[in-house]
Amino acid sequence: MILISILLVFAALFVVWKKRRGAILFVAGVVFWLLGSLLPGPLVRLANDTYASMKDPSFGPRVAIVVLGGGTSYDRSRHLKPKGDAMTRIDLAASLYKRCIETEKTCFVVMSGGNPQHHEQSEAEVYGSLLLDAGVARKDLILETQSLDTYENARNTEKILRARQYDTSVLITSSLHMRRAMLAFDAFNLHPQPAVAYIRPELTWWLPRRKGWFDSNSALHELVGIARFYVWRWMGWY
Repeated sequence: MILISILLVFAALFVVWKKRRGAILFVAGVVFWLLGSLLPGPLVRLANDTYASMKDPSFGPRVAIVVLGGGTSYDRSRHLKPKGDAMTRIDLAASLYKRCIETEKTCFVVMSGGNPQHHEQSEAEVYGSLLLDAGVARKDLILETQSLDTYENARNTEKILRARQYDTSVLITSSLHMRRAMLAFDAFNLHPQPAVAYIRPELTWWLPRRKGWFDSNSALHELVGIARFYVWRWMGWY
């Protein structure tokens, strides 16, 4: 987590820079106060970029709908479910698939997500069963279970789409994640239409809140990922 990394930096400075411990504690307090109160909104706005709205994609004769996993967590019955707001990705994918089928087009869904959290099922398997329950035909559902990050989502999806015939593609993820995801897919010469499943609200408060720290951490995670993308591309690694 980004905020934990920031905290560790302050802790290291506190240990090493003994003569400035008071100043370090003051700065750390101010930084974390702002990250929990006034900064979440601007950081989320920056990460949302141009994807802070929901637009219906257009369909060609053959449509590829790509859904990116957003993690899994356990419910009270110890069953795996999509984490956080990721259920909205299932709902949007099922809705677009239904609309696609109703217009008599050829449609298929690629559910991309491995198992970075080391649960008993991959994201693709968990989300895939929900997509089937939501009406996606089994013959039109492809599970990509190996990706551990956004780079691998794009790389592995490109391999799948290369072997399929399609005219238009749609990429489904959240507003926070969309900018980084689009950069990754563009790097593999894939240019899907963005379909935002959930828009993260741009909230601020005067007093720190737990949600404020959560939003700041999520937004910073995406912004660091975007910066890393450009660094890696500059170094020829992407």
